[in-house]
Amino acid sequence: MDESGGIGFSEKSIYKYFVMTALTIEEGIERKIKAIMKKKKAKLYNLGWPRDVEIKAVTLHNLRRNKKIKQMLTSPTNGDNYIQEVLISIKNSCHPRIDYLAINKDGIKDKSLKSADYGIAYNLFAGKFLCPLVKELKIVKLFADPRNKERHSKKHFEAYIKTEIIKMTVDDKIETKFDIQQPYSHMNLGLQAVDFFSWSIYRYFVNNDSRFYDVFSDLIVNGNKLYFEGE
Repeated sequence: MDESGGIGFSEKSIYKYFVMTALTIEEGIERKIKAIMKKKKAKLYNLGWPRDVEIKAVTLHNLRRNKKIKQMLTSPTNGDNYIQEVLISIKNSCHPRIDYLAINKDGIKDKSLKSADYGIAYNLFAGKFLCPLVKELKIVKLFADPRNKERHSKKHFEAYIKTEIIKMTVDDKIETKFDIQQPYSHMNLGLQAVDFFSWSIYRYFVNNDSRFYDVFSDLIVNGNKLYFEGE
């Protein structure tokens, strides 16, 4: 799972939208994703991409304005083409399932939610996103970067999500098997892969740019929106 944008409601926040994205694959397919990401990253490293800079979709898209990285590359590189290559390779080789939850923060009128601490709001929406997915799939091993989820006294992401899922299984009388692992994204090729999908969905809403979204739109099972006009 990955997210794009920001869920904070500070007046200084520049983010109007927040997107949570899950890329789901069958057990064993992760080897294919790792192989794809290793190959794609090696292509950039061989051109001189600095190894201390994580290869993310947003960085690639803004490559033409990043003079530092551009000067280090030995040949011209089109970041948008690279993003599409990654999306197409993962789609064709791994056939993942994509689910997302997009939130329009301008549409939120509830004062208690708008004044909630970052971690509380994040956990609330993560629960709304993940519980139906776990209910449908039954057996889920979730990988999520911990950087924005656990390092705050009011976040406690893992405990909150597990509690919500247990509550769901009791209320609905169903059996599930759910586990969370939280490796840092710069060390996990799977999380690096889902970043490309999450950014593509985010850009679709923020910039009305469907060039990347359209590559994998047929893989989307649940694309849910909250607080959008007419929703």
